[in-house]
Amino acid sequence: MNEKLKNLAEKIRKLANIPEEENFGSVIAILMIISITLTLIRVLQECNKNKLSQDSSLQDKYNLYGSEIKNYALRRGWFTKMRIKRVMRDKMSKEQYAKYSLPLLNALLDSGENLKDDEVVALVENANV
Repeated sequence: MNEKLKNLAEKIRKLANIPEEENFGSVIAILMIISITLTLIRVLQECNKNKLSQDSSLQDKYNLYGSEIKNYALRRGWFTKMRIKRVMRDKMSKEQYAKYSLPLLNALLDSGENLKDDEVVALVENANV
């Protein structure tokens, strides 16, 4: 598992106040958060694939996705929240979703506002679309 992804997921887990000893366990919570985050990056990539030309550099891609993530996180519009909730419903059990959807949504958006360049690079590289 990529260490940067693990650290980012751990930061999101702590922001969402998901306890380590929760019934699905710390490792599974981290994997779930990574899965949700990478799926959101894939959605973002799919939405923006025609904004980049064929000869765009990797740095151009990282800059575009980093600015898009920060923009969505700052605006926190209804549509953005619904897309995130849909991904969470797909990745979480009903009990987990009922208990943690709102804190996890807010933690994802909060961490998106403060995402560092190396975290964007790790997310985009691991989303691999």
